[in-house]
Amino acid sequence: MSQHVKPSDPIITPTETVTFTIDGQSVTVPKGTTVLEAALRSGISIPTFCWHPKLKPVGACRMCYVEIERMNKLQVSCATEAGNGMVVHTKSNQVLQGRKAVLEFTLTNHPLDCPTCDKGGECDLQNLTFEHGYDDSRFEFSKRRKTMGITDENRTTFDDLRIGPEIVLNRNRCILCYKCVRANKEAFGEYDLGAYERGNITEINSAPGQQVDNPFSGNLVEICPVGALTNSDWRYKIRVWLTKTTPSICNFTSSGVNTLFYKEDHKNKMYRTTSRRNDAIDDGWISDVSRYGYQIVNSEERLKTPLVKRNGKQVAVSWDEAIAVIKEKLSAIQDRKGSVCLAGLASPSLDNASLHTFNKFCRTVLETNNVDFRTDYKSLPEKSGSAFESLCNQPFSIADIDRSDVIVVFGSDLTREHHNEYLRIRKAANFVHPRIYFMNPYRTKAADVADSEIVYNQGCDEAIITGICHAAIEENLVDGSLASKFTHIAGGQSLAQCAKAAGVDENDLRYVARALSSGKKITFIAGELLTRSIAREQIASSLTNLSRLFQLQSKGQIAVLARHANSVGAGKLGLMPTLSSEQTATLKAEWGTLPTASGLTTDQIFTQAAKGEVAGLLVFGANPMKLYPDKAFAKAALEKLEFLVVADLFETETTAFADVVLPISSWAEYTGDYVNLEGKSQTARAAIRPIEGTVPAFAIIDRIAEAFGRKLFASDSQRTNEMTALLSLKSSEMPSEFASVPFPSPNGNGGLALMVVDDSHHCGHITEKSPSLSAFCGETYAEISPETAKASGVSDGDAVRLENEFGRIVVRARISEQIRNSVVVVPCNFMACPVTSLQSHKARVDRVKLTRVSE
Repeated sequence: MSQHVKPSDPIITPTETVTFTIDGQSVTVPKGTTVLEAALRSGISIPTFCWHPKLKPVGACRMCYVEIERMNKLQVSCATEAGNGMVVHTKSNQVLQGRKAVLEFTLTNHPLDCPTCDKGGECDLQNLTFEHGYDDSRFEFSKRRKTMGITDENRTTFDDLRIGPEIVLNRNRCILCYKCVRANKEAFGEYDLGAYERGNITEINSAPGQQVDNPFSGNLVEICPVGALTNSDWRYKIRVWLTKTTPSICNFTSSGVNTLFYKEDHKNKMYRTTSRRNDAIDDGWISDVSRYGYQIVNSEERLKTPLVKRNGKQVAVSWDEAIAVIKEKLSAIQDRKGSVCLAGLASPSLDNASLHTFNKFCRTVLETNNVDFRTDYKSLPEKSGSAFESLCNQPFSIADIDRSDVIVVFGSDLTREHHNEYLRIRKAANFVHPRIYFMNPYRTKAADVADSEIVYNQGCDEAIITGICHAAIEENLVDGSLASKFTHIAGGQSLAQCAKAAGVDENDLRYVARALSSGKKITFIAGELLTRSIAREQIASSLTNLSRLFQLQSKGQIAVLARHANSVGAGKLGLMPTLSSEQTATLKAEWGTLPTASGLTTDQIFTQAAKGEVAGLLVFGANPMKLYPDKAFAKAALEKLEFLVVADLFETETTAFADVVLPISSWAEYTGDYVNLEGKSQTARAAIRPIEGTVPAFAIIDRIAEAFGRKLFASDSQRTNEMTALLSLKSSEMPSEFASVPFPSPNGNGGLALMVVDDSHHCGHITEKSPSLSAFCGETYAEISPETAKASGVSDGDAVRLENEFGRIVVRARISEQIRNSVVVVPCNFMACPVTSLQSHKARVDRVKLTRVSE
């Protein structure tokens, strides 16, 4: 990323401008723009090593020299602000000589090992040397070399030092541009990489006693202008010029960060994923989950043939035979028990076409409204138009985070849930300096950018939101008539009561209230800790009250962020049992009819299945046995089913119960559209052909429908038109009146509150199939506070037992300075550890006992 890098648009465009001349061209830019950025915006190329459009300039490499008239020496353009009347030359003889001198100096000790360096073919130093450099050197001394060994017996020719699970450092190639260290600190808020020593012995390395394993570490390799940082994923696999690229998007996050797949057609194989900068969404940064998650596509463990259960054992069969069994069994249940006894669950990571086709098949062929995509949440809303649904459907812009002067994050562990939004908040903190508040039931890593982090009692989410409302009313910060209406509906609650219930200081709530009342552009984000709660409707109602009282929608944005790649698309396409009136009208107009019986949510489907009322179930891409927050409940339901069809990429705990298992193609193997958390539809292009034996989900459903003698769509354009009609429907409005919110009464006080999350290097149930991601984290752990560890006699790495009346697991303890209260944070991403066996779908707060296990 050097002379070909686009400049970054300013976060806030000043009204004042400056006009100057560059290479004979008159240029007008906002005041504060550097000469380099002005040149790039005008199509004038200036080479760089250390500059990056999303980092503060430091002028370390000197490669971007320009000549400015009336200045007595060359200037570094990346750190020189453009001024009125300047006359700049970027290609004068003096400039070219200066750049050649910089290159000669840079190459003094740089090894000429391009044939063995993985950066060959995309190396900035290599390219600029060809363009500007000499073909020989004036220096005759031997190049300084770092080698791995410390004795003559174990010295090696190559300086390959592994500094993280994925990153290999070659210090001899490093040109000390400091881009990696700066990005790690500025953009990612990480300190596991640094520059050590001074002068000519300075070197980049991992921090003492640490390894570079933060969730954004892959970006450091990508932005390195030479081959000093390489990763195992790509290292020595294939040359870049032998690959082709395909534009795609990440299938593991809801942001829809843009990516590029590097693939080789002959072997039908993908070799790496890199960023594909889209300033409106991702700024060119991607998480390690987005970077290495593609590896699951190449996994040898992929399902590649249909399986049918015979005599209690799943055996391989042909596609025709598997579909015939599905048709026979589902038809039998439909004829014998009725369509109300059939149901379908689909993953919100599937593309629009697959979700829409699944929905149409269930409602028009199976004639059931028992359809849902929310397979990993407790006690879902049973009707359309709820406060929670309205919050989920509010307009939201990722880029507007950058421009906000007040940012509030509520109920979200951002570095585990929304990597991209965390980076946008960090960017705002670096460049705009908004007031930032985090409110969660435990301390989080992401709150390192916050002005204040408010940690409240588990299960008291709505109390803290209601408390902020009362604080605003007490200090006369909001409209009097709105305050009067809220006070009337609040039923005698007070700021003191709310603060006491939440376990926080009243003044902390006052600070947030003042910020929300005075802010001119506000971003209020709510996340998974809200979504996963069985009290989500009460919490959402408290948030809609807050929004109305502070009139947030007129001053910015408030929303519950979707979690999965196509959660928003699934909701807009109607993959829920109860549809809005607009969705119902649209589908009736397109399909002619809809079932009349009331539909069941995921937890209701499981309840009825356990009673024998739901007999047949289709599960596409989801793994409720692993992710539904009550393993025993899900197991009892699946065991009681007469017939279960599961389609997935891999064998899972859910496929183990299936009568028919179908292998589906991954998002990288066919072209599909996904709707990100902003409601923006984006396309993931097919990078490789579907792995032999697998079929895209929508094509599987089409074939099953044809077995029933039905053709769901006359053409692909019909499918597209139906989806377009649904996706273009207007989102539900926020409630126009204040809602009464009951005071919270969380269950129990004994034991530690169990917080089930994703590890920051994983997402869902299949990323452990990625070797690189498993190298970062390959097993479940229990993250606890130092205080909890001391009280339990536990040291870091000890085996501990977590147990309650529902289950028991044994994991390793991880002591974290981030956590300060009585919680235990456990990731649910690994097949070997049934974390959800500790959860109950009826409990608001799951609690466990932690004890050290003697080994």
